[in-house]
Amino acid sequence: MDFFLSKEQFEQEIQKIEETSQTQLLACSRIIKYCREVLETYKLEIRRRNFSSVSEEITFFKKHKQIPLVNLILNLEMRSLELEPSTSEKYRRKLLNKKIKKISKFFLRNREFHQYVELEQTFMDEIYYTRGFLTKVEAQDAPLYWDAEFSTSHDLLLARFRAYQKLLPYLQRQLLKLEVSSQEPAETNLNWTAPTVALIELIYALHFSGAINNGSADIIAIAKVFEKVFNIRLDNIYKKFSEIKGRKGRRTKFIDELIRLFEQRLSWDEEL
Repeated sequence: MDFFLSKEQFEQEIQKIEETSQTQLLACSRIIKYCREVLETYKLEIRRRNFSSVSEEITFFKKHKQIPLVNLILNLEMRSLELEPSTSEKYRRKLLNKKIKKISKFFLRNREFHQYVELEQTFMDEIYYTRGFLTKVEAQDAPLYWDAEFSTSHDLLLARFRAYQKLLPYLQRQLLKLEVSSQEPAETNLNWTAPTVALIELIYALHFSGAINNGSADIIAIAKVFEKVFNIRLDNIYKKFSEIKGRKGRRTKFIDELIRLFEQRLSWDEEL
């Protein structure tokens, strides 16, 4: 079937959403919307065309549908974390540990299917990934994004495995950040002496360039590091970024000046 997106096409769209979203919460919400739109398109196309063979149906539910479905589940989980109202580090640490424990139990509870997937076995694929073997019992307590006409007995379970495999290291990294932030930061005698907006311009440039965590680091997390290093308070960072975007003429004033001064110094060194 020619209507589904390739993994590369889908990931390019996700990357575009992440790069143009100012917060993790906004990125998750936009990705969730996009995933649901893709899945809805797939569902309508399946109803219109149906499958020409069992192998085609298996391939769709085992491979192609998994791409948006895994990302949907992953970002729903991540958004739920971002929506937590409490700013207490103790509460967030407890919440992260609870979610990690829940995922571990999920893997343990479904270890036989997990083994089937990880060993790339296929002898049960027709039962797991075609709709003819779906039962009413399996449809109980289905989440909002589950559809009896567009699901098999195990395609959602497979997607949860794949999503949790990505979510688990994310949760562990979040937990590690809390541990690091709870430690007393080392004092420095470095002070930022340029305008505050210049530092914000630099932070966003580093973020968009992918120089920090391949571009996946949250803007606020990066800003907090600079605050500690340069003994400065960065308030209203999103508002100031909007002001940068709204500048008339040259918008990257500080970065342009950095480039000019750096090239000037290089030229001087060459002349010596």
